[in-house]
Amino acid sequence: MKRLLSDPPPRRRGWRSWIAALLGGAGAAQAAPETPVAPTPPPATRAPANAASAPAPVVAASASAPVPAAAPAAASALSRASVVIYKTTPDAKLKLHFARPEPDQFPGLRPCVVFFHGGAWRSGDPKQFMVYAQKLAEVGVIGISAQYRLMRDGDDLPLHAVQDARSVMRYLRAKAAQLGCDVQRIGAGGGSSGAHLAAMAAVGNAPPVAGKPAAASVLDDPTDDLSISPRPQALFLMNPPLNLERYDRPVPVEQRRQLSPTVLMDATLPPTWIFHGTADKVVPFSQVTEFRDRARAVGGGEVTLQAFPGRNHGFFNAKRGDGGDFDATVTGIVNGLKKLGWIDAKP
Repeated sequence: MKRLLSDPPPRRRGWRSWIAALLGGAGAAQAAPETPVAPTPPPATRAPANAASAPAPVVAASASAPVPAAAPAAASALSRASVVIYKTTPDAKLKLHFARPEPDQFPGLRPCVVFFHGGAWRSGDPKQFMVYAQKLAEVGVIGISAQYRLMRDGDDLPLHAVQDARSVMRYLRAKAAQLGCDVQRIGAGGGSSGAHLAAMAAVGNAPPVAGKPAAASVLDDPTDDLSISPRPQALFLMNPPLNLERYDRPVPVEQRRQLSPTVLMDATLPPTWIFHGTADKVVPFSQVTEFRDRARAVGGGEVTLQAFPGRNHGFFNAKRGDGGDFDATVTGIVNGLKKLGWIDAKP
């Protein structure tokens, strides 16, 4: 990938050092746990992916604005599928993996939450979040785990991963009825770098202007239908990197601001739940308190921060420890869905 701006090339180090420097690392200041610019278009990058094509409904850009209700979905191949290709790139067919509620117990269009896996934008796969998707299916939510393009050697920032995350959201909106999703109840989440991608779908969206086409953005795949908003109606983020601008290496700060949710957010930020370890040495706890405080300042959706005392990065994974943190995170997500009114509030 070419650099986003024409700054001097970053100093090359091992990719693990790159990630540690970008996210702050152990040396970054951490806040004590307590109860959060418009991007500049870059030169052209490598060949764009071909987004899945379908007649797409127009969805309001603001999460708080009314969204047209979808018609009841007929039983279709998509509504029964466990894997769907949402986008074809020169390198791969990118897939969504579904965990579906029992239709007899949860009939009709259902809320949907799509998760993006972690791995520092360079590794990992959708298997990581299928266990979360399956847990949500048990309470009547269509759980989805998404594949996206990973960074390659020579890539400076995960721009293509961000574009893919926004393509996922547009695909879910365009195909909502066929997939069995309620277009008014589509959320996004993930862990670590995947949480960053979910947040990037919710920010950096220019408001619609009547009678004019949506403005193109460096964050969007050039083949996406920009009349469809990528913004989810809720976010569920686990130890998310939210501000990439503060660290002086190895990528120039102006480039990192273009992919920093804290910098890009505005009043259209949807309700957000964050689950974060207070001892995280990869993404300092201060990043999430900064994000929460900025959301309050700009009038965005409420940010609910659930701190996990003494926990480090990746605490939320199902196979960590005795599984208690995983259970607590699932419970926090389910409680958020109940608060939104997306699922039955009864135990």
